[in-house]
Amino acid sequence: MKKLRRLITLSLFSIAFVSASAQDSSRTFEFTLKQAQDYAVLNSYQTLSAAKDVEKAKKKVWETIAIGLPQVTGSAGYNYNIKLPVQLVPAEAFGGQPGTFEELTFGTKQSMNAAVNVNQLIFDGSYIVGLQASKVYKEIAENDKVKSTIEIKDQVTQAYGGVLVATKNKEILQENLANIDKIVSDNKALYENGFVSEQDYDQLKLLRSQTANAYNNAERQIQISKNLLKFSMGIEIANTITLTEELTEIVSEVDAEGLLSNDFNIENHIDYRIINNQEKAGFLLMKQEKSTFLPRLSANYSFQENSFSEEFNFFSDAPWFNAQLVSLSLSVPIFSSGMRLAKVKQAALDYEKVEIAKKQVAENLKMNLMTSRSDYTFALDQYNSEQDNMDLANRIFSTEQIKYKEGVSSSLELTQANNQLLSTQGNYLNSILQLISAKSKLDKALNNY
Repeated sequence: MKKLRRLITLSLFSIAFVSASAQDSSRTFEFTLKQAQDYAVLNSYQTLSAAKDVEKAKKKVWETIAIGLPQVTGSAGYNYNIKLPVQLVPAEAFGGQPGTFEELTFGTKQSMNAAVNVNQLIFDGSYIVGLQASKVYKEIAENDKVKSTIEIKDQVTQAYGGVLVATKNKEILQENLANIDKIVSDNKALYENGFVSEQDYDQLKLLRSQTANAYNNAERQIQISKNLLKFSMGIEIANTITLTEELTEIVSEVDAEGLLSNDFNIENHIDYRIINNQEKAGFLLMKQEKSTFLPRLSANYSFQENSFSEEFNFFSDAPWFNAQLVSLSLSVPIFSSGMRLAKVKQAALDYEKVEIAKKQVAENLKMNLMTSRSDYTFALDQYNSEQDNMDLANRIFSTEQIKYKEGVSSSLELTQANNQLLSTQGNYLNSILQLISAKSKLDKALNNY
């Protein structure tokens, strides 16, 4: 019995320990928008992957450099002849009958060898171009990382705004629900005493139910929005995140005049820098194909030692014999039936395509900037308009509440005013999201991130 109690106590302690450990594993984070962006740049899945590509590109540069440095290889081998091969030699060389052959065997049953080989590239046109290309490859990876940083900042900005809008929506609906609850409560006694019709009272209860459903959905949307933000930032879903910046602060930070008058240098834009790298890569690829017409020269040094014995005594009594060799190797391309020339022309056509793409990117960036500025201006106007509309809808609903209490208005008119208020509030919150999104897209177009 004592053992059983001890076992149960130990089991309960283990469960409690595991539960506590699980709780301790979750963390709580607090972020302003800027802090959230900075955290995402360091920890998001997208930027971490881009950072690995940059590291890989650095290793690729060294890999290419190493091709032109001495390459040293070592080798060793052991042979055991189960049966030595037989050689036939003319018998007359040993005083035998002319026209006949004598069977001889050469060698020892066992042999061992060891060798070191050093190879040094002296000249190769492809290697020189490869060195240049590896640096461009590194630049491409670095620009891709910058592009990922811009994209993740944009995603975090919109996700952060989504959480704040969802939270604001809940606050508005909570206030609406409290007002409707008071109206329903005030009219319950009137209905029970016959001063309010059943239809009017049912209409109020329906209005309350619809508002409560919208409020519950708003609560769910907050969690969904937070999960999206955590995913964008590279934070595990199990962790808790708190936003320390208010929605009004995010909107008030928008500098309309500064964004619309900001100078635009197309050559500094990340998309233009990326296509510039692609143009360099296309040019080097063309040079690479042209370099195949050049000769290739390399030097080689080889040192080898061999030992032969009837027994395995290579590390004691068996003698070793060495040999050394220095050589030069020259390879000169002479004729390929036009294959090399065809490759050069293909690379030249690819390079011309990149030049066309570069012009296309430049025009697209200019057009995107004009569109982004137009969209931002519209979103700003829409936000200001919806803010006025919401204030107006609030006044209309407040007036309708007073009229309903005084018996001048019906529950149907009160419901219509409430629905109009909810619709206007929804439009207002959506205009905030559109403004945040338009501002973020304009920042991307101006290369502000």
